[in-house]
Amino acid sequence: MSIHHSPGWQVPRPLAAFRGLLAEFPRVVLVLACGDLVASFGFSLFFPFLTIYLVQEFGASAAQAGLVVAAYSLFSTVSGIAGGWLADRIGRRPVLIGSISLTALLVTSMAFATEAWHVGVVMILLGCVDPAFLPAARASVADTVDEANRPRAFGLLGVANALGWIAGPVIGAGLSSFGYPLLFGLSGLLVGTYTVIAIRWLPETRPAPPERASGTDGIEATDATEVGPASKERAPLDVRRRRRVFVAFLPLYGVTHALTFLWVTTLPIHAAVGLGLPTTLWGVLFGLNGLLIVLFQLRIATACERRSKPRIMGLAVVLYAAGLGIVALLSPTTAVLGLAVTICLVTLGEMLLMPVVPSFVAELSPEAMRGTYQGIALAAGSLGAGIGPPVAGLVLDLAPGPVLWSGAAAILLGIGVCFLGLGRMADRLAPEGDPVVSAGNVPLGPR
Repeated sequence: MSIHHSPGWQVPRPLAAFRGLLAEFPRVVLVLACGDLVASFGFSLFFPFLTIYLVQEFGASAAQAGLVVAAYSLFSTVSGIAGGWLADRIGRRPVLIGSISLTALLVTSMAFATEAWHVGVVMILLGCVDPAFLPAARASVADTVDEANRPRAFGLLGVANALGWIAGPVIGAGLSSFGYPLLFGLSGLLVGTYTVIAIRWLPETRPAPPERASGTDGIEATDATEVGPASKERAPLDVRRRRRVFVAFLPLYGVTHALTFLWVTTLPIHAAVGLGLPTTLWGVLFGLNGLLIVLFQLRIATACERRSKPRIMGLAVVLYAAGLGIVALLSPTTAVLGLAVTICLVTLGEMLLMPVVPSFVAELSPEAMRGTYQGIALAAGSLGAGIGPPVAGLVLDLAPGPVLWSGAAAILLGIGVCFLGLGRMADRLAPEGDPVVSAGNVPLGPR
């Protein structure tokens, strides 16, 4: 996509790309982006400090704090699959609205917690309802955006999400001095705003069942339905081959998420306890993640189009490994600069991984199972996120910090190599001209 401007003053390139996407994509993508913006701002008020909150307010150990976060992630494995399955059967819109509404109530209820186990119970319930909206939202994007443009569409959602995370951690760090109940209450209010946006403006996008469809495109649209171009029909053999690639992808993604999630859950504890970093300063550093995403995500997502998605995932994992490996070398005197570099590297990895994973899953999934496939992929990530934090917390309790971070970096490097092998599998998926296969033959260098 190229955007031309008249000579003289020019719109900054990130802003120009953002405006181009607003003009290009359908209403459902824009509504989801607005909802992500307000909800992510709400979550970013407290989530970067959740493990610190449990350790400092309730005297929990690093392992116990990681276990609370893990409870959310483990129960997410069920709700993610259930949300995707329901989205394929009753529609994307009701699943998303129900999930977000219950999430807002549960986040608000954490304001009344008086014990660590209270927070743990709420996190379990939150894991049962919150992730259900994600496969529904991703399926809506796949319903309305063609395969070539999906990385940019998911990139737009990433930018909206990041906008909320830029100011949230900084404001949350400041408001934490007035008490965490204020953070939870304000967060619940903001998440609830997403519900209002969805009820008012979100259309239903689920394709009609084949027996109800009319015309030649296999999709029937009603007044309440907004759909995009029909997907190409795939032969049963091609579907089975894609399913094999999807099954091979799942464990790699699960382990990746288990280790990359540590910079959000376990790194704050190491930064505060092991490196002596003040909570407010960590909040500022955490906000760097959102700022970089806003500035560069759209350009990176565009560069990922028509390139091998598994190989891009491999590159992203290597960047994560480099970032976490740096943490193993830090001391209190080098903590601020070193953590800033770490956040830059893991954010670059995130910007590669975030739009590519749901796009890859959408390309592998049959049209009638888009929500289910997205839910299964999210469940694999949630399972990894459920195992990673408590194990990492236990290692951090028993051994010096460098043991954890150097070990995580080494495992991620191995996963990166495995993603290269997955790229070779994807290259052989279907005849030439298929978006998944032809992308595998394009190098990762400049276009």
